[in-house]
Order: sequence, then structure tokens, then C-alpha cells
Amino acid sequence: MKNIAIFGSSRSGKSTLAKMISKKYSNYHIIIGDDIRWAFQEVLPNNNINSKGGIGMVEDFPNFLSCLFYKSIKRNKGEINYIVETCDITPKKAYQLFNKEDTLLLFLGTPRQTIDEHFNEIRKYQTEKDWTYDRSDEHILEHSKHWISKSIEYEKECKELNIWFVDTSFDREEVLNHTLESIEEMIIK
Repeated sequence: MKNIAIFGSSRSGKSTLAKMISKKYSNYHIIIGDDIRWAFQEVLPNNNINSKGGIGMVEDFPNFLSCLFYKSIKRNKGEINYIVETCDITPKKAYQLFNKEDTLLLFLGTPRQTIDEHFNEIRKYQTEKDWTYDRSDEHILEHSKHWISKSIEYEKECKELNIWFVDTSFDREEVLNHTLESIEEMIIK
């Protein structure tokens, strides 16, 4: 079975899809990029991993995550498969680091949503566990603006690099279920 790398814009369904796969296939373990990034921020705050101008972690994070992913695969070959998911990697960087024969690479995004639609989706589906829960509407609107722009950019770059891009702008649950069916056909080969 193939390992899976899921990247893309924030709030596009990456975590949901990863959980769907691991629920259906118990031999898949999830590596969550956000959790790793936040752990670094908590333990090593001087690295400024979440902001430009740190000691290199923003730029080095994709390399770190790729190393963790492939070392885990190598160490557990045949017993465990892995899914890595995060929003911190561009298609170009993902292509360089994760486009390997044993890895299914895909991006999720919401390029057809308006900023208001993205904002409303966040507010509608957020839970107390989500980082957006206690953020101001103004902050979430800026976040939505940024990630809609990134989704459009990622979709274009994925097309150029021949990376599978899944548009979750609308009918997200249906799109993710269809994507899961497609993934099942590809990983079991």
C-alpha cells in the first residue's frame, strides 16, 4: 500500500480526509504538521516557527516533515503506513520532497469560494478544539482572504506539476467521500 501526503489550504478538509482514511484502514497513522509546528513553538519559542524571520524553521519545516515522514516509513516498512497532512508546504516544495513512487501526493483547496463563503464555512463547522474558535471575525476574514488566494495559486501550480488537486469549495463531504474512493483504488495497487 502507498503512503499518502495531503497538503493544501487551511480549512480545506485535509485533516478530515486523513481521518477518513485511517478510520477505514487501521494500518495508516497520521502525522499532523500543525501539531508538530505548534509543539516546536511551545518548546522552542525562539525558533519563531510560525513567522517569517525565525531561525530558519519556516523554510526548513517542509524538509523536516519530509525527513520525519520517510524515516518513519523506512523504520516501519510493511507494518505501518503513514499519512502526512499540513498546510505549510507549496506544491513546488511538495513535488520536490514527496513525489515518490511509494507516496500518493495530493492537494486540497477552496479556489472557487468567496472570502465570505470561506469565513462562513469556518464559523459553521468550527469546534472548541479549532484554533479559529476564539479568534475575531476580522482575523478569520484575513485568514480566509489569504487561503482563498493560496488555493487559487496552488491549483494552478498543481496543474503545472501534474499533482492531483481536489477542489473542496462546495459539497465538501461529497467531494471528500469521492476522493476517498479514488484514493482506495490508488493505494491498494
